[in-house]
Amino acid sequence: MVVKPDVSRKRLPSIIVTNVRSVNSIHKVDELECIIKNNDVQIVCLTESWLKDYCPDDVVNISGFTTVRHDRNDGRRGGGVLCYVANSLSCRRLADLECNDVESLWLLCRYARMPRCVSHVIVGNLYFPPNGDGAYTVGYVLNCLDKITRKHPYAGIVLCGDFNQLNDRAIVSYPLKQIVSTATRRNNILDKIYTNISDWYESPSILPPVGTSDHNVVLLRCIQSRNVSSSDCSRVRPIYVRSSDPNGKTLLAHALSKFNWFSLYKMDDCNAMLIYFYSVVHDMLNKFLPVHVSIRYGSEKPWVNDRFKELIRQRQYAWQSQDTAKYRALRNLVQRTAKTLRSKYYGRCIKSLRNAGPKQWWRAVKRITGQSRENSLTSLSSDGDLQKLTHDINCFFQSVSADLLPLDLSLVPDVDVVSDEFIIEPYQVECKLVNLNPHKACGPDNIPNWFWRDFSVWLAEPLCAIFNCSIRHGVVPTSWKQADVVPVPKTNRPVDITKDLRPISLTSTLSKVLESFIGQWILNDLKGKLDDRQYGALRGRSTTHELVDILHHWHQALDNSSLVRAVFIDYAKAFDHVDHSIVVFKLSELGIAPVLIRWICSFLSGRQQRVKLSQYVSDWLTLSGSMPQGSYLGPLVFLVLINDLTAGCLLHKFVDDTTLSEIIPKGSSSNMAVILNDVVNWSGKNLMNINWKKTKEMWIGTLAVNLSSDILCVDDNVVERVNSFKLLGIVVEHNLKWNGHVDSICAKAASRLHFLKVLKRSALSIDDLLYFYKSAIRPVLEYACPAWHSSLTVEQTRQIESIQKRALRIIFNNNCIYYENFCNIHELQTLADRRNELCRSFFDKHVLDNNSCLHYLLPPPRVTQCPELRRRVTFQPIRARTVRFSKSFLLYALDNYQ
Repeated sequence: MVVKPDVSRKRLPSIIVTNVRSVNSIHKVDELECIIKNNDVQIVCLTESWLKDYCPDDVVNISGFTTVRHDRNDGRRGGGVLCYVANSLSCRRLADLECNDVESLWLLCRYARMPRCVSHVIVGNLYFPPNGDGAYTVGYVLNCLDKITRKHPYAGIVLCGDFNQLNDRAIVSYPLKQIVSTATRRNNILDKIYTNISDWYESPSILPPVGTSDHNVVLLRCIQSRNVSSSDCSRVRPIYVRSSDPNGKTLLAHALSKFNWFSLYKMDDCNAMLIYFYSVVHDMLNKFLPVHVSIRYGSEKPWVNDRFKELIRQRQYAWQSQDTAKYRALRNLVQRTAKTLRSKYYGRCIKSLRNAGPKQWWRAVKRITGQSRENSLTSLSSDGDLQKLTHDINCFFQSVSADLLPLDLSLVPDVDVVSDEFIIEPYQVECKLVNLNPHKACGPDNIPNWFWRDFSVWLAEPLCAIFNCSIRHGVVPTSWKQADVVPVPKTNRPVDITKDLRPISLTSTLSKVLESFIGQWILNDLKGKLDDRQYGALRGRSTTHELVDILHHWHQALDNSSLVRAVFIDYAKAFDHVDHSIVVFKLSELGIAPVLIRWICSFLSGRQQRVKLSQYVSDWLTLSGSMPQGSYLGPLVFLVLINDLTAGCLLHKFVDDTTLSEIIPKGSSSNMAVILNDVVNWSGKNLMNINWKKTKEMWIGTLAVNLSSDILCVDDNVVERVNSFKLLGIVVEHNLKWNGHVDSICAKAASRLHFLKVLKRSALSIDDLLYFYKSAIRPVLEYACPAWHSSLTVEQTRQIESIQKRALRIIFNNNCIYYENFCNIHELQTLADRRNELCRSFFDKHVLDNNSCLHYLLPPPRVTQCPELRRRVTFQPIRARTVRFSKSFLLYALDNYQ
């Protein structure tokens, strides 16, 4: 007999938050008691209680509640915080977290039955006075939360109180969500609630003030129906996993080594060859490594297995049978088993991290710790019908390119003879297969990448024959022109199919292998023909290269007393609205070999896609345009499309991200309207649509504040002017300062410290925790650092360094007292030292190198060397009139890295 828990009894406490301006009066206590009873509240958090040590609890006690106080006793009037906790709620005061400098109370609460995903509720009640030290208070709050969540990583956090004008960016990035959206004092939101369990609560209600206080009461009520709907947790979800049994792999390898592919080699049709090849592969896989079906529930942890669930059933049965001894033994066994399974699971994930790289590990950890929810697109379906939703999404994705004409077949070149340079050898195919990433998703053929990698020795020859047949006849097999499209949300909770989804195509792994050969041959033909300021999808170029280049020109312009008018162009559905005929025509103009153009024509024409959501799949639809996002050739073909885009000013491209920079000398007027109009005309001829809502302009320079009347408008589309813009992942401000960017990366890195605590709780070793920190958290603080490191202030450097200090406190149990000495002991560098080394390495490899795309930025070399100089100076110095320019990357590097 399996006993199901009574989910309707699971609950979280309802909470009241307000500033009372002295609770020491009978009518205020009576009023509070009335509010509590009317709203079934379990916790009341009050600020500015105005109580002193000589005021007894009897004066403010409420029947059925325990009073918890933290008074202000430094002689100043006012202040103090107070909490009432219902006697029915198990609660413990965390007095060790309190300090005299911050007025706060911390409570650890728990009901007998809690929701499965919440182990405890941490309630923090805080009063921040108007003249308080904001930086110290935020640091104190983060330190308290770190200490509590290290011990209770699955606790729900409710941080509330009167925060006045406290800068809460670091708190929100913890990550916590501020959920009070209505004014609590006049037109201001001063009484706030930050939480990580907002899904379990209704939107806060605003009630009238208590007594003579001018602060409204905030009521946070638990959603009663949320617990009942938790029965969704019992929804069965089948998981299909192919066996990886070593014995089966051995038998499969033996079968492949003995199989005779003679029938395939006799064929002269690549479609027939591929169908025969897939039939053999699928038969062998299903025979030796069959697919197993595992049943999972919606709320089940990823480390739960069938044995663990059986132990749970036995424990429940022992409880129902009132066999106390057996129940206790099974209870302890369940706890030990859970700890072991969790530790092993996280250990395997760490191992896969070291094999797969930080990007794959980060995605896995996000899924493990519950940060990425499956079926997050259910918000797009009003009736919950996911099958219909897949159809609707697929129809929209197809409609984006429906206005484009299919490929003009007259553009397909005739090819009589295929040169030997376009013949692929088996060893080349084997090298490609061996280097496949086994962790990447497969396409519609449902054959995992580890199969191609592990059995590449026996698969290389038949695949090589299929590849050469495809190139020789200029035909791409039909199944390689099909894609499973995964709609990736652009926002946390998408609400509109047309705006909030991005299609990522999962194509066949074998198709991408063949595309890599074709792409390399095309790149060889394009050498020297691509735009020098195209930094995307090309070897030896990256976002950092473009950022260093564009910021150098901006700094130099401002140093010469010029202004910069930058326009950041966003193309709507750039990859999804590509005209195939235009692309093929431009490939011909660039001198690409006809045999490759013929193959590209087959690759582009007749492409099909279907949308896949979990186990739901839509029907196949044929596309008349677009390039599949996720294929090897997609970015390369798009580079050809946008290659001839030019403008009458400095223009930088990163694939489709286009930035126009007009340098305006002092006393001159802007010509950006004409420049932008030329770009619009080019876009129209190439059937590319500019998204005017996301296209922004920014004036750079201190003198630009007086130019508000110069509005940029093209075809009745007004370009919005901004003071900061996120360019290729970094926040650039109009004054070229880095306050916004430092705040952004610190907030993002701080939110990831939560996962470090979860892994710490799962008994990972210190080495593994450090590896996770270095792979998933530290890179956030170092992304594109050559572009901004040299311009940081001392305070910004300290702000970034504080993230590493917090991480080390989590990993080493708060033993990080002397930070720099601690880093030396554990062979770590401070983040400032690491960024300095990264900048030096970037300068040596990507600027000094004669073949680098940034080498042209260097000044002329010195003809003679001055013997009196202590160090050899290779290049002539660049004179800077402003400190801002002298701290830019290139000048800083020339002064410090030569």
